[in-house]
Amino acid sequence: MIHYLQGEEKARSRKLWEEAFPEDSQAFRDYYYTEKTKDNEILVLEEQGKVMSMLHRNPYDLALGKQTAKCDYIVGVATDKEHRRKGYMRQLMERALKDMNAEKMPFCFLMPAFEALYLPFDFTYIYKKQNRVLTDKGLSAFKSREATHGELKEAAAYMNQWLAKRYEVYAKRDFAYMARLKKELESENGCMELLYSENTLAGIKARWGMEKPEERMLFCEESYARNTGEAVPCIMGRIVNFAEFVRFIRLQKGVKAGHDTILLELQDDILQENAGLWRWTLTQDASAAEKISGTAVGKNGEKAEPDIRLTVSELTAWLLGYALPGAAEKWAHVVRPLTGVFLDEIV
Repeated sequence: MIHYLQGEEKARSRKLWEEAFPEDSQAFRDYYYTEKTKDNEILVLEEQGKVMSMLHRNPYDLALGKQTAKCDYIVGVATDKEHRRKGYMRQLMERALKDMNAEKMPFCFLMPAFEALYLPFDFTYIYKKQNRVLTDKGLSAFKSREATHGELKEAAAYMNQWLAKRYEVYAKRDFAYMARLKKELESENGCMELLYSENTLAGIKARWGMEKPEERMLFCEESYARNTGEAVPCIMGRIVNFAEFVRFIRLQKGVKAGHDTILLELQDDILQENAGLWRWTLTQDASAAEKISGTAVGKNGEKAEPDIRLTVSELTAWLLGYALPGAAEKWAHVVRPLTGVFLDEIV
């Protein structure tokens, strides 16, 4: 039976988590099952009262351009080792995607342990992670101290301001987000530090790790930091409700009237609600898509051919600014995708 665990039932999935993710410390598991399960959804496949497979939907309020939308971070995808290769994960993933579509969620995202597991569900990379550390200039310019509970609201405001200057897609920070992040860091023997230049908050950094401490995050002006290594593809995403997602996509500046409507043929083998022919109309502030039943008709009554044919993974990569599909190149001057994705959450 496939269903969502409710309230205290969520604890019944912990045994599978511990078996599937033995690298997590006891303290981190305690944090997760105390904090994250307060507002997440855990979809499970059970047989005779035993959780055989699970998928966790952790909600985040994401900035999408100048607007905000609830999007789920899929984590904790696991199947009991004696029941793998039976299609349990596919059943859960397809059910979760269909539920998100019905909830009018624009898109969802995940951090893949193995990329190949999620390609059949049309997930595609949307974010590369770049590790950064303070330079000698940064180390000498800032005085740091561990963030207290009372300083988290100020820290959230700083991070939102920093992110908004550089990205259009990111998780919105508030006091609750920061308080939970502080607990998450502490569960792995880490902490959040505030960086001050004189009496002004000028950066935030964090380290964590039980055995080998490592940099978890660094927010400060670029002149005080340097990149370490190459940016690595880290987060995959997928549009789950196309009609909802396009509300956040706009027309490129300077586009002349008459070039603001696109006939899109979208391929989505899992979510039939997305699949088919769409009339996509864009403005400088937003866009909207109307699904066409039957054959599209041109101005003179003739059959209209699609302007673009794309898979949902190609569309996701394009509209989240990660990669431009060849089939969409001639429309790149018309459609303004969301530019800059920053999703550094762990769970």
